[in-house]
Amino acid sequence: MISLKKNGIGIFILAYKRLNHLKKTIYRLKKFIHANDTIHIFMDNFSDDQTSLEIKKIKAVKKYLNNLDKKKFTVIFRRERFGMKKNWISAYDYMFKKYKKVICLEDDILIKESFINFMIFYLNYYEKNNKIMNITGFGTKIKIPKKYSYDCYLTKRSMSWGQGSWRRVWIKFSKMKKDHKSIITNKVNKLKLISCGEDLLRTMTLDYLKLAESIQVWWIWNIIRNNGLSINPINSLVDNIGYDGTGYHTKLSKKFPKNFGIISNKKRMLKVDFDQKLNSQFIEKFKIKTLTFNLFNILPIKLIEILIKLKKILKI
Repeated sequence: MISLKKNGIGIFILAYKRLNHLKKTIYRLKKFIHANDTIHIFMDNFSDDQTSLEIKKIKAVKKYLNNLDKKKFTVIFRRERFGMKKNWISAYDYMFKKYKKVICLEDDILIKESFINFMIFYLNYYEKNNKIMNITGFGTKIKIPKKYSYDCYLTKRSMSWGQGSWRRVWIKFSKMKKDHKSIITNKVNKLKLISCGEDLLRTMTLDYLKLAESIQVWWIWNIIRNNGLSINPINSLVDNIGYDGTGYHTKLSKKFPKNFGIISNKKRMLKVDFDQKLNSQFIEKFKIKTLTFNLFNILPIKLIEILIKLKKILKI
């Protein structure tokens, strides 16, 4: 079993209030990493304005984490409630001060046996290639040609489920000015954003209006503005178990479709080989309803805000 530590790679989990999900995530991770590897966990706190049920769930997770083996786990407990975005940013900042290469798992991501080897290989191989900015463990369902020879394909945006990246990318992300209006009110920038998924315009607008909280839209924008690429496995190396109504961005619904199968006959991608057809298939998965897209694309931001608030009041 290959060691993450010997390859200079750090791995961490973001935790909050889903104890059963977290236990499964940790169990699967421990099963497939080297015995000497350390697992970092960043645990957000509760605030007094949360419901008693939420606080109870958060306290249960904290109790569980406090009893983990201190030699195997490094747990960082937040003293106050950070919220998803701040906890995510602070966790990455902490990890990239210790490691040049990092893997992030949310508490509903179950890795498969080949995930670690896949991550180690590509984190090492493309460490100094500025074009490659992200590695994703989730294999989104697209049609792979039978003669396609690689175990991965490249896209102009990333998925966050089982995410690997480098300090060089984090530095660019940290320095990037996160100005919503410079993107959604600028024709050139808005077109760039939309070219990598219609959903991004909606998410960026809702994030600006503080009606949603998204860090991934900024992670993706950093890739877009730097003309970067993300590595995706042709068959999924992780399962997302958050489609049970407990996830922040994943509601109770049908799972996001993934590719699966045997990839033993596929080879590593040893040169940047971007396939526009595969990228287009991938981007197509992020289309939203035509009416919704047109509303976000055409209407002024203030009017969008009013319509969303009316929709909530009327429960349409």
